Amino acid sequence: MKVSRKTGQVVVVKQRQAANARERDRTQSVNTAFTALRTLIPTEPVDRKLSKIETLRLASSYISHLANVLLIGEGCEDGQPCFSTVYRPREESEGKLPRSICTFCLSNQRKGVSLGVNTK
Repeated sequence: MKVSRKTGQVVVVKQRQAANARERDRTQSVNTAFTALRTLIPTEPVDRKLSKIETLRLASSYISHLANVLLIGEGCEDGQPCFSTVYRPREESEGKLPRSICTFCLSNQRKGVSLGVNTK
């Protein structure tokens, strides 16, 4: 009876070790994907290490920014295509909606990219 009980414990330990190895592989795969995503998101400073949540939030914002650039173009009047989609006047009696800040438009404007200025 002791032999079968010990054999059962060995099986459980091996199953646990296999599950732990799969979880390590999964975690490594997720971390590799986050590292790849971080390289695609422009940040200031360039070598800034983003947390996972910052990476996801900035990726979402960057996708929205790029969509606005595709729809409106970067050549809009103030060089901030994201503002023209957010900042629309209401009826004359109500005034205007407040502006939201697009990190990427602001960064491009600081660099002079949207105004066609070459800063290199």
